[in-house]
Amino acid sequence: MDRIKLHNPTLRVLDIFEAVYNSIDGLTLAEISRRTGIAKGTLYPIVMTLLHEGFLQNLGSRIAIGKNCFKLGYAYVHSLNYLDILKPHMREIVAACDEICQLGILDGGDVLYVEKTEPNQAIRIESSAGKTIAAYATALGKCLLSGLSNDETAKLYPGEFIKYTARTIPDLKTLLQQLETVRDNGYAHEIGETNIDIECLAVPIKISDKVLASISVSLPIFRSTPEKTEKILDVLKFHAELIEKEFALLPMEVKLFSD
Repeated sequence: MDRIKLHNPTLRVLDIFEAVYNSIDGLTLAEISRRTGIAKGTLYPIVMTLLHEGFLQNLGSRIAIGKNCFKLGYAYVHSLNYLDILKPHMREIVAACDEICQLGILDGGDVLYVEKTEPNQAIRIESSAGKTIAAYATALGKCLLSGLSNDETAKLYPGEFIKYTARTIPDLKTLLQQLETVRDNGYAHEIGETNIDIECLAVPIKISDKVLASISVSLPIFRSTPEKTEKILDVLKFHAELIEKEFALLPMEVKLFSD
């Protein structure tokens, strides 16, 4: 939108906030005037009002951002759906790999598919947002389970494992061995365990060393090559690191859904 069509008095307030926000130690009234181009006579009553309302604060002779600005920022973060952060990364992963990207979280002993992004050439797979499947049979699920202790994992699977295909792992012992490999390598690789024709690679998303979620790329086995597998892992790890950094900047516990 063209700046000249906007409300000039409001723009002055926003210019003041931007000037003060970008100064760690605060600014004097004269410095704010110079940085914003607002005459002191016009600037003074605006600043006094913002000080009175708690959106600015005095630091001696200098002026800094006030606590009510923090409250506004916190309210924004609290209302944010974290999928809004994740979805752009998933689209970039799809663009780079030209294969399906999925996001999952742990739901008991299952992986709950939260989001799915597809390329134009996608081959249909059964997973979709809201669907669950045994975590032990998927790369997403194995990444999620890698954040649990062996005892915690064992409690999730007291009975026999469902065999989705002939390649589905048979038992808890095999799962625990694979989870050690996932922890060592930083990713999970599953071939034909839930769909005999599909291969999947996944990486965990961690906050403070806790596995929060996992993202994956699924592709038909006939399109898989060692070179493509390496590229997919590089792309997944790159975006997982970016996502973790973005979440780490948020001043609250990370959730995937707004309350």
